[in-house]
This record gives sequence, structure tokens and C-alpha cells, in this order.
Amino acid sequence: MFLDIIHSGEENHLLHYKGDLELTNHSAGSLTSEAVHKRWNRKNEILADAAERASTAAVWLGGPAYPRERLTDAWTLVLGGQFHDLMAGTATPKAYTYSWNDDVIALNQFAGVLTRAASAVASGLDTQVQGTPVVVYNQLNTEREDVVNATLNFSQGAPQAVRVFGPDGKEVPSQFEAGNGLGDVLFLAKVPSVGFAIYDVRSADAPSSMSTDLKVSESSLENARYRVSIDSNGDVSSIYDKKIKKELLSAPARLALQTEHPHDWPAWNMDWDDQKEPPRGYVSGPAQIRVVENGPVRVAVEVTRETEDSKFVQTIRLSAGDAGNRVEFGNVIDWMTKAAALKATFPLTASNPVATYNWGLGTIQRTNNDELKFEVASHQWFDLTDKSGDYGVTILSDCKTGSDKPDDNTLRLTLLYTPGLGTGNGRGYSDQTSQDWGHHEFIYGLASHAGNWTRGNTDWQAQRLNAPLIAFQSDSHPGTMGKSFSFLRINSDHVFVSAVKKAEESNDVIIRILEMRGERVPNLRIAFAGPAVAAREVNGQELPLGPATVVKGEVETSLEPYGIRTFAVKLASPAKTLPAVRWQAVDLKYDLATASQDGATAKTGFDAAGENLPADMLPTSLPYGAITFRLGPAWTDHANALVARGQSIALPPGNFNRVYILAAADGDQTGTFQLGQFAHDLKIQDWQGFIGQWDSRTWNIHRVEVPTPAEPAPSDHSYQAEMDRRIRRRIQERGPIVHTEMEYTGLTPGFIKRAPVAWYASHHHTAEGANEVYSYCYLYGYSLDIPDGATSLTLPDNDKIRIMAITVADQAGKLHPAQPLYDVLGGGKQ
Repeated sequence: MFLDIIHSGEENHLLHYKGDLELTNHSAGSLTSEAVHKRWNRKNEILADAAERASTAAVWLGGPAYPRERLTDAWTLVLGGQFHDLMAGTATPKAYTYSWNDDVIALNQFAGVLTRAASAVASGLDTQVQGTPVVVYNQLNTEREDVVNATLNFSQGAPQAVRVFGPDGKEVPSQFEAGNGLGDVLFLAKVPSVGFAIYDVRSADAPSSMSTDLKVSESSLENARYRVSIDSNGDVSSIYDKKIKKELLSAPARLALQTEHPHDWPAWNMDWDDQKEPPRGYVSGPAQIRVVENGPVRVAVEVTRETEDSKFVQTIRLSAGDAGNRVEFGNVIDWMTKAAALKATFPLTASNPVATYNWGLGTIQRTNNDELKFEVASHQWFDLTDKSGDYGVTILSDCKTGSDKPDDNTLRLTLLYTPGLGTGNGRGYSDQTSQDWGHHEFIYGLASHAGNWTRGNTDWQAQRLNAPLIAFQSDSHPGTMGKSFSFLRINSDHVFVSAVKKAEESNDVIIRILEMRGERVPNLRIAFAGPAVAAREVNGQELPLGPATVVKGEVETSLEPYGIRTFAVKLASPAKTLPAVRWQAVDLKYDLATASQDGATAKTGFDAAGENLPADMLPTSLPYGAITFRLGPAWTDHANALVARGQSIALPPGNFNRVYILAAADGDQTGTFQLGQFAHDLKIQDWQGFIGQWDSRTWNIHRVEVPTPAEPAPSDHSYQAEMDRRIRRRIQERGPIVHTEMEYTGLTPGFIKRAPVAWYASHHHTAEGANEVYSYCYLYGYSLDIPDGATSLTLPDNDKIRIMAITVADQAGKLHPAQPLYDVLGGGKQ
């Protein structure tokens, strides 16, 4: 269509425009409204990318089949959440109860795919170490040194101290905090591009004594790069870059409260009349300040304050090594402030009327705020380089996209937005005056540079902030691939790999690359863990565009400034493959029918109310990582589940070391599963309902009659006069107009259930076979190690638990995440 328009006339007569094409007011608030949905959307994108890369590597190495259907289903939920009003933050409160659940299901699915793919790759690595093996995964296409934060389970109880050693056997800086058999370990790790590395966490009598130049007190933090000062109010009053010998702040960096009363469309809009005014106030004291981390890996100071009904806990952090090239601000905020935007304000010593904003596929330069441009978007970072060109500062953002620039030396990142009502049509959106009230956690940061941002590589600091290193605790086993593995690497730090996945219709590897700096990249080489034997260029739909060049097993190409290219690459078979997984389904004597067909009245149900799984959507074969579940036939009144009543299930003979259980329950239930002498308590989750919600508002609903406007003067043909005439006619013809006002009454705390979802459907059936639309149902995948000598699995004695399938496996390697792969709500650890 666009090309048709371009070619419909003389091209030299068409206007050329460089810059934003923005909706001036009507979208400014939308950059921030409904912050948690925006956060979970971004976290899903990052986690999906990590899962796709790890799965692609695992498949090439001979691991389990690529989980295309599971990834596609999860992506479908994510894309649904990008619908106009949902992602804009302007949908009704009820709509978000559904989209939050979709977000959490997708996070659950991507996390499961990543864990199973990482387990497959790790099964080929040598995890034999003296202490506890930790597998660290880096999804970015750059070798990096960053901080790993891992919570480890020590079988003999948490030691009093640990020391950590890298794949090369050399010690790395670490610090440790123990509690209840678990231990939180921080250590510095170097991990190759799109790769894995094995680290050894050893019990020790004394902590690491390695020196990394970190210092901390209640009023200052310092590392090799920065010296940060904190004033008595709890604000960062100075950031001095020792490398470029520059003070970065001209005044304290503060959390500002900007009054927001848009005339119309409160969640959509911000108004220039509000933006041109100074903040009405700042988050202020009295501040409770304490040192919360003090080690050779990271130092941190926590500042707690309360202002305008909200509580702010901010943790300023500096790390050692290359991770210390950024200052991080962790934020935990319980937000209840009215008619305000919360903005992280950075008054800089650098000054320039123009700043640079990252667009993901390029950058754009913008000037200071004006009446047509006062709240603008960016992805992950924006930068102010001094007009001298000598130095500058890049603001790094985690899931925040709104910002503004009130003057030559100030950048502001918009964190939260709860509008008040103006005098226009906002009266119909009373619920939006409490939007985003609740609990928020996020990070933003700062990285300085000599010259401009391209010279300082601060764009990579933003990538690293958004996609931290991921740690998994492993068992100990030999492996032919050594102690590290990199799936791909690129010979330019100007190029970002935005996607790595298996092709939709072949066994090729799809890789999408883009140039990040606005500079041409000639002689670009893309290398994989094995040689490329053929390649072709494709478009975003993976349709062919033409041949690609392969030289000595590497794809050779070039990129124009901000160019983007996609290749389908055929790789040679790996020299070393992963150990095969052997599995066998266990025959079960089903005794309960839990599925029904559309419109069919069922004699029994999954639950006590007689409601059922939808038979038309329930598979008989369900791939789950390296194994497959075999389910019973799903039709009305046909038994396809085993009710847990303490039965003993004989395990198939053979050397199987793991049992997988597909189950769900009528209400969340705890059950004890016995394998040999070992008892395992599992929480079997409810088969229906939400598995995740953010803090939900509760309401009193009021119906209010809209006043009849006065009759306009006959000579008045203004927009408002014509609108008043239409309203008067409407009332005369149909009676009074009534609108709904929602009176806020409180918050129901959010929660996220953690069990891995093995299967879900978008609806379930009533006892009469009717579809309960958008009322999800689930089956969950649980796994347990089979101890030596165990020949049977004893089920819990709890008749609310339904077992749908059991599979045993002989499987090398076992990983579990040593940190949450997505948010924890309900009192858990973030």
C-alpha cells in the first residue's frame, strides 16, 4: 500500500519530514499508564527471547524438539496484550484482570521453556565441581562480566561463608548471606555471547577477601568508576566519574511529583498547562538510610521515605568489574498518590538543547519540552551529551518508556502516572484517578561516557540492565562440552542480535541483526558453535529475499546505518551431541471423567460443581520438554483422570531417574508424594481461576445523571455548542443520560502462582457442557527425582487431586532456577 502511494505521483513533489509524528496530548499519559501490564509485556519479550535462543541451541546440539507450539501459544497471549487500549493503559479495570492473567501465563510458559532448554544444554556441560555447580546463562550477543544473584539450596545446610570459582578454576569476587538452609550468593561472572558458563560455589570458613575497590557508608558509595554521595534527605547529591574526571550532577537527583489534571481523557492525556509548571513537590524525608550490601561484588544503600500517602524504598547500588560502569537505582514503591506523575529527575552538568532517544531500531534526536512535544517515548535508554561533545550521561530504563526534557541540562524518566480529573470529559473515567495504586518494583540506572554514547558503549549497559545474567543450580555430572559454551558470536559491538530462533518451516536457524549506532558496518561476520554450510536472506515472515554469503563456515554480510537483516542459516551437525533422554509413559487406572464435549451434560466433573475440561481442546499426547505425557481419551463421561487416594503406582523397570506428574486439583491442595524412603510435599494448584493478578482495586458503583446543558445561542456554532445541542436532542429523544462513577474502596493484594503450566485452555465447561468463556483451565507439570531402589510412587491421600498422566525418564542433568525468572508477588522475593 505504501509503495502504491509513493508511486502514484511524482516522488520529488512529496514532502520530506524528519522527526516525531506524535499525538501531542492524546498518548502522552499512555506511555506510562497501567505500569504493571507494560512491565510484564516487556519482561515477556525478554524472557521469550532468552527461551528461543536457548531452545535453538539445545535443538542443534541434539536435545528435545523445538517447543514451537508452546512458544507460539505464549506469544499469542503477549500479542493480545498489545491490543490498543490494553497496552495504552486505557482499558477498563476489569479488562486488566484478564490481561494480567494472560501476562503471567506467558511468563510461566517462557520460564518453563527456558529452564528445560537450559537443562538440555547443561546436560552436555561438565558440571563436576568441588562445591555446588551453578550454570550461568547470557542471552545477549556480547561477552559480558556482570553480577549474578543466586539463591542456592545446600543439602548439608547453608555454610557460614562461600568462595566462588569460574570455569577456568580461578576465584571470582563473591559475597554471601545465609538463612534457613538457603544462601544468597552474589558473584561476578564472565559469560560468553549467547552462552553458558559453569561456576563453582564452595563452602568456606571465611568469605572472599578479594579486593575490588568498593566502599560504602550511609552517605556514600564508591567503586573503580564512580563516587556517589547521598544527602540527609536521601537523595543522590553527587555522582563523580573518576574515569573521565567529571561531576555528573548539577543538583541532587530527586523523585519529583508533577501535578497532572488533563482536561480530557485522563489515562490517555497529559496537558502542556501542567507540564510547563514546576513539580509540586519531591519525595522527601525524614529518610531512613542504611547500608544493605557491603562486599567485594556490590555495595548498596537503602533509603526509605514516605510522601503524599506513598512509601518509597530506593536502593542505590554500585558493583565491581565491568558491571560497575553503571549506577543502579532499585525501587520498591507502594503508590497511593493522587493526581501526579512520579518522575526520576536528573539535573546534569552536561548541557545541550538536544538529546538522543533510543527507538529500538534506531535513535531520534529531540529538543527541550514545548507545547507540541513534552512527554516522549524511548526504549531502554536516552542520552544527553554535552554540546562540547566531551562527555555525557545515558539514562537506563527497565520497562519505563515515558520521559521529558524540561531544559538544556535536565532529563526526567516518568515512572508512574495517576491522573486527576480535569474539567472536560474526564468525569466519565473516575476509575483512572486511582490507576496504578499498589505495589511496584523496577530498576533504572545511569551510565556516563567520554565523547558521545556510541564511544562509551552505554547502549549495551541498557541491554545488560534489562537482561541480567540468569543462574541455575545444577547437579554434578560429566559432560563432553567442557565448562562453557557459546552458540553464536559477532565481530562488531555495533550490532545487536534481536532474534535467534528455529525457522517456522525448516531446520534452519533464524537470526535477525540490526545496527545500533547509525554507522555502516562492513565485513560483518556471524559465527556459530558449528560451521554454517548454507545461508539465505529472508524477511520478517521468513520469506526468501536472496542468497547470503558463507565464508569459512561464517555468514559474511554488511549493514547500513540502523540497518536490519534476517538470515536463515543451515548449520553443520555438532561434533558433540547431548546425551539422549529415554522416557516411558506409565499406565494409569483412571477412575474419574474430567472432560466433556460442547453441549454435553456430564455425569461427573473435574470439580465438585461438575464443571469440566473442554474435551475438544484436551490432547491425548502432550510434549513437555524432553518427555511426553500420554493422556486418556477425552470425551464426555469417559474416565481420564486418577483421583489421588494414597494409591501405589508401580514404576516401569529400568534405570529411570526422574518422574513427571501431570496434575491439577479442585482448589489449591498440598499432597505428599512418596518415592522409596523419600517424601515430597507438592502444592497442586487449582485447575481453574487466575494464576496471577496484580493489586486489584475494589469499588462502589454509582449511577449519576448527566446535567442537561443550557441551550446555546443561535449564533454560536462552536464545537462545544454543537456538542451541547446533540446532548440536548439525545436527552429529549431518549431520556436522561446516566454515567457510571466508580468509588475506590480498597486494594486486593496481587499474587502469582508458581507451578509450571503444562497445558491450558481459554475456557472450561459447565456441568451442562456450556462454554465458560475466558475462564481458563490448567494442568501442571511436576517432577521429582527417583532415588536408587525406588520401584513405586505413592500418591497423596487427597481426593481433590487429579492425576492426568505420569511419565518416567532417564535424563542427564537437572537444573532449577536459582533466582525468580519473573516477578514474585504475595510476599515473595523479587
